[in-house]
Amino acid sequence: MTETSAWLAGMNFWVTDDLVDVNVNRARGRESWANAQVQQAAHGPGFQLDRDHAEKMVKDATEVLRRLRNDQSITESLERMKSAADDPVSVGFTKAATWSGGQPGAFAYGAGHVRLEILYLEELVRRLNTALGRTAGNEQDARNALQGVEEGAN
Repeated sequence: MTETSAWLAGMNFWVTDDLVDVNVNRARGRESWANAQVQQAAHGPGFQLDRDHAEKMVKDATEVLRRLRNDQSITESLERMKSAADDPVSVGFTKAATWSGGQPGAFAYGAGHVRLEILYLEELVRRLNTALGRTAGNEQDARNALQGVEEGAN
């Protein structure tokens, strides 16, 4: 009978070509989970806005979202950057800026903040649009209903 060693018990292995992608994907998952937890804890009395202020907030937040999405492509490329050379200084800088041992460096941390800001603003715009009575689902339902009425009238 062969006895198995327990020294690898509970140890999982993953093979990937790019460890940075693994860390980025894990960070995204944690950021989305943290954002969901904040959203669940935020159920309170809420805010009361007049229509003009709510419309302006949606417009402003949508513009900030557009800019952040542009910034996101930049921050994520910085987060995934490779070392310029194989010397100790370049490698050390890259580790401090991107990912090292599963821990985010400066650029990776910044990219995570941009992702969290995008999640927050998307939720803000969604809630404001809901409060204004215009959600994507309601608009599509209304379009379909009107299209049906127009076709029936012909």
